[in-house]
Amino acid sequence: MTAAVRARLDTVRAVPRVQDLYTGVGTDFYERLVGPDRAEIREVLALARATAGPILDLAAGSGRLTVPLVRSGRQVTALDLSDDMLAHLRRALPGHAMVDCVVADMRRFSLEHRYGLIVIGATSITLLDRAGRSLLYANVRRHLAADGVFAFTVAGGASAESLSESRELEISVPGPDGEEAYLFSQQIEEDGAARVVNWVRVADLEDGGEVTVLASRLRVLHPDLLSRELVDAGFAAPAVSPVRTHRGEEILLLTTSWAGSPDAGDDDGPE
Repeated sequence: MTAAVRARLDTVRAVPRVQDLYTGVGTDFYERLVGPDRAEIREVLALARATAGPILDLAAGSGRLTVPLVRSGRQVTALDLSDDMLAHLRRALPGHAMVDCVVADMRRFSLEHRYGLIVIGATSITLLDRAGRSLLYANVRRHLAADGVFAFTVAGGASAESLSESRELEISVPGPDGEEAYLFSQQIEEDGAARVVNWVRVADLEDGGEVTVLASRLRVLHPDLLSRELVDAGFAAPAVSPVRTHRGEEILLLTTSWAGSPDAGDDDGPE
């Protein structure tokens, strides 16, 4: 938990029950929070139209990108570490022949195919530390077709700056019976390299009660750093372009491909 949330709970003598944001009841909240967000979809669909073959959606979650890709007629493998998150996707596309849900870690996975497009949406690459990103890049290289494209998003501009400051505010989130107020708390750690995020429903902050604290830990990443990492991992210097959003966030799309031809070290990858 963040120190600010811990202090709020101590004030009302509440007992915390910390819950990962991407499992169990956390997934229901996450879907309400980001499910309606259409950011990145236009750009990812454009990339899909420009590439051939199956698509791999890493950290696919509840399918915010997978669903429109499948509905556009593309075959998609949706990979996520949380089966609870993928359950939302399965409900959205029950038994659909064009989607394959895989429960796996995006740092460590082995699939049967190479993909014309591999995407990571919702700035989910920030879930990984440096070692984790190195593993991710190596796995993407193993699974990317020779003419394939790898793309992901990261915050930019003022949005990136807001991720580098500890802060606390109330945010309205759609609920089953209308809008609900949630306390959002962000604590910066590791000299600015990481952030701990908590979400608490304001109505639950009552004396002596048990309070669910939805929690996540993410890295604070700059697109220049990620660009250098991609080049070091054998990719071409990425194109960086803004993503159109409806809520004022500044999001950047990094798009890259093989640097030259696939090297011999990747020839033992999937077909």
